[in-house]
Amino acid sequence: MFRHIQESALTDITSHDVATMYQHLTRVNRTLRAHGASAGLSAGTASSLWTILNNAPIRVTTLAERESVAVPTMSKIVTSLVDRGYVAKVKDPDDARVILLEPTDAGREVITEMRFVRTRALADALTRLSPIERATVDDGLRLLADAIAADSEENRA
Repeated sequence: MFRHIQESALTDITSHDVATMYQHLTRVNRTLRAHGASAGLSAGTASSLWTILNNAPIRVTTLAERESVAVPTMSKIVTSLVDRGYVAKVKDPDDARVILLEPTDAGREVITEMRFVRTRALADALTRLSPIERATVDDGLRLLADAIAADSEENRA
């Protein structure tokens, strides 16, 4: 049923519409990332630290898969995070040959601060909208997130 709705919806939407919406989403994402860049981390490094924080303990190979980068690239990112004191390497208790990554207190603090700065920037922007505009944005983002999640789940099945 979803495929039928999706295919019929495409007749009502142009590639220009999709490209424009994608540009808007990219602009929002880049702007919020820029607000959180005060920690001196690149977007990829910050994303990797966030993934470690939310999935620890995690292997470098698993982290690379989740971040959609090659293992050698992820190894460089991890080295940078370890050197900054944001991530610790620990041995897997089940297999001493395997190294796992865990965030340090400093790594947790950096992510918390970045999240706070980005959330504050979003809140500031939302205060410039009327209550009706905020509700429209909220509804639109929820609907889009649900549609993307449904499509993602359907592709996994």
